[in-house]
Amino acid sequence: MTTGHVTVTTVDSYRVEDRLVTFECTTESSVERLTDQPWTVPVSLEFFGPATFRFELQANPEARERHPAEGGRERYPDLDPEAISEPVDLSVTEAEGTVVVETGAVTVHVRTDPWDFRVERDGEVLFAEERELYDVRGNDRTPPLGFELEEINEGPHRVAETRTAFRLQPEERVYGLGEQFTGFDRRGRTFDLWHVEPLGTQTQHAYKNIPFHLSTAGYGMLVDTTSRVHYDLGHSTTATGVVSVADDRFSCVFFCEDSFTDILETYTGLTGRPDRPPKWSFGLWMSRLGYESREELEGVAERLREEDIPADVIHLDPFWMRDEHACDLVWDREQFPDPEGMIEDLHDRHFRLSLWEHPHVPVGTDAFETGRAEGYFVNDGTGKPYVMDRTCQGAYRGALVDFSDPDATEWWQEKHRDLLAMGVDVFKTDYGEYVPADAVFDNGRSGQSMHNLYPYLYNEAVYEVTRDVHGEDGLVWGRSAWIGSQRFPVHWGGDPHPSESGMAAALRGGLSASLSGIAFWSHDIGGFRGTPSPELYVRWAQFGLLSSHARCHGTTPREPWAFGEAATDQFRTYAELRYSLLPYIYTYAEVAARTGLPVVRPLVLEYQDDPAVRQLDTQYLLGEDLLVVPVFAGSGTRSVYLPAGEWVDYWTGDRYESEQTVYREVDLGTLPLFVRAGSVIPRRDPTRHVQPGTPDELTLRARLADGEARGRFFDEDRDELVRVRVDASRTGVDVDLPTLASDRVVVEVEGVDQPDAVRVNGDRLDRSDDPEPGDWALMDGTVVAVV
Repeated sequence: MTTGHVTVTTVDSYRVEDRLVTFECTTESSVERLTDQPWTVPVSLEFFGPATFRFELQANPEARERHPAEGGRERYPDLDPEAISEPVDLSVTEAEGTVVVETGAVTVHVRTDPWDFRVERDGEVLFAEERELYDVRGNDRTPPLGFELEEINEGPHRVAETRTAFRLQPEERVYGLGEQFTGFDRRGRTFDLWHVEPLGTQTQHAYKNIPFHLSTAGYGMLVDTTSRVHYDLGHSTTATGVVSVADDRFSCVFFCEDSFTDILETYTGLTGRPDRPPKWSFGLWMSRLGYESREELEGVAERLREEDIPADVIHLDPFWMRDEHACDLVWDREQFPDPEGMIEDLHDRHFRLSLWEHPHVPVGTDAFETGRAEGYFVNDGTGKPYVMDRTCQGAYRGALVDFSDPDATEWWQEKHRDLLAMGVDVFKTDYGEYVPADAVFDNGRSGQSMHNLYPYLYNEAVYEVTRDVHGEDGLVWGRSAWIGSQRFPVHWGGDPHPSESGMAAALRGGLSASLSGIAFWSHDIGGFRGTPSPELYVRWAQFGLLSSHARCHGTTPREPWAFGEAATDQFRTYAELRYSLLPYIYTYAEVAARTGLPVVRPLVLEYQDDPAVRQLDTQYLLGEDLLVVPVFAGSGTRSVYLPAGEWVDYWTGDRYESEQTVYREVDLGTLPLFVRAGSVIPRRDPTRHVQPGTPDELTLRARLADGEARGRFFDEDRDELVRVRVDASRTGVDVDLPTLASDRVVVEVEGVDQPDAVRVNGDRLDRSDDPEPGDWALMDGTVVAVV
């Protein structure tokens, strides 16, 4: 419990050094100090570019951490300012008690007495510290920039947390903070960013806490820490937000670009971008808690092929290990005899194998004895492993691997290396939220600063070893995350309840994660614990099969035939739709690797100036051009909001004007799906498993808007992200298309009435009723050109 607070009050002096402006500030304490010596603190502004800068308050500057170059410990989070560095020509002036720092993109105002701070762009306030909000008795409602003190042992006072308060504009909306399952707009809520096991997805607890938020006021803000972060975003008072950090350093990075997409690109440039996941990972994953024998697993694989359901990955949850041995990473060869042969057979049938794990090692195993003897576990402060009950799968006692110890990390990776050499393709890196606050790590840090970071280090270790063995096919299927965890794809949304509200919460969490830097995201189709109805299963499958990645998983069977023949047919239809759209989805996977922008996108990411989308969290964009509208009931009427631009119904071809709500009558087999007019969608014929390389036969479907369409396609064989242009006029249809590795490319252009000519890259094609390469035809109002 805190005993008082210290507030930054005035600027004594300031200095400018290249990109750095440092203010030496006096403070005022609410508790009596036993000295007349003033407590002065530095507040600094460090500019990475004209629109990006770090704001930092150090309550104990004398105790700052040593840089690794000075022999200090590795710094976390691992940020890369050089990746976003741009030339900056700072102008620093002072007039009428205010220091004005101008970059050409933003203007920062610092009032010297009393202290005040605000950021502007083109005369508009983006961010302003709140120092003047008080109640009718004149008492401050929110604590201004400063820190809280805590009395220790009836005497000394330590800095318990640092914080600041800022104004919330009347119509401002706030997003992000990781994969949060509550309302999409964060305003009016509090958030305690400290990983926990949420036991579901319908509370304020979260697996992926990321202290980064976006504001419609025109900025993004990253709190650069691994400690607990608390947000009060208009909850205690509707006019103010408060951010506090359980550390003596308050450091945040402001991103002041014009759009959310620009901010996310810069944010992921600083914190890291993902590699493009292997192509097979975009196929269907089939899973359950769990397949308990080789016979059961192989039966599921065989049935998938018999039912003609496209699928690529079979996942084994903990039962691949011996009872009471999860997680020692050793096969149970009684339940899974000859796993080497089993994996070879799966690969021959074009299945990949995923294995479950968590970073907890149970007592009584050889792995525990090795880890204890070598000091590979997080310790309890006495030098012993921090053993906890209900830590390991099955509620057994165990200890946590210490990923701050290079030797422990190498030991854990070597155990994976053996499995990967056997042919295992990927690991589901479950858990990561259990580090106690009083634990001690090999790097000298306590759980206070390692708890939130732990899942980053855990997933990094496993991702790196899969990439080391499998090259570009490196991958994990991770649950928990912190700043920068997007570097290690893929992430899934934990354990949703098998209900309509659970499905909606899973979607909210994914959209929130997308605005927090997570580019590749999935969820448990059908929910986790319990059994969904056949109708809910079909609806969840439609949504899940049009996500970044698609996995069926739960505590009861999630194979489609478990829900009847009709559900199986519906599932197959949407699985085939997914596989036909893989050229489009994989294109946006490449976009994500290059830009950090997510595959699954809330509408506010692309249409942030549209007030109608600012709280819309029940529909989303897949890439830029497909609008997906999940249905949370078996049948009935579904409202669909269509943002700016013309939109085309994927199923009927009907066109709709923008910025309106339409209502669709939907039976169980129909998911509302719309295509942005003016787009070009790459697709292929569906296959029963993902085909490597650029498709031999590729279709590019153009839906014109004002006589033109634009699109992108990732040519895997050439490793090129190419642009496609289609223009229609009175003189005909012109297609601008780079040479692709496909043997046959079909360009379909909707809505063209009797063109005089069709040209590809300036070369005129011949008209034919049965077009071959170099020909074109007009079929039902669609130009079909074969290249």
